[in-house]
Amino acid sequence: MAYQQLTVVLRMYRLDPLCDALVELGVSGITLSDVEGVGRQQGFSTLPSGVWYQSKSHPKVRLDVVMPQKLVPQAIAVVLTHARTGIEGDGKLWISPMVRAPIVVRTIDSDAEA
Repeated sequence: MAYQQLTVVLRMYRLDPLCDALVELGVSGITLSDVEGVGRQQGFSTLPSGVWYQSKSHPKVRLDVVMPQKLVPQAIAVVLTHARTGIEGDGKLWISPMVRAPIVVRTIDSDAEA
């Protein structure tokens, strides 16, 4: 069975609806990372405690999921439905091919259950 890795960088507040929808699709084993990046948004200014703070980057969350290739089209549709707000800075989505199935370190399994 062929596998692909789906990577999504998105706004933090869109994470929970997206994860719920991916799990409903049958995807499991989602890896999350807090990330920051600089894109077209070009930073932001905020007044968190009475002092202006400016940053060139925006905080985002990165989601990495390895899934069977047959689920990728549906997963892309789920991401575009749940992560997209239509406002600049919604994030990015990319798909990478996997050379082989994931391996569970504890059990050394390398199949659909991994």
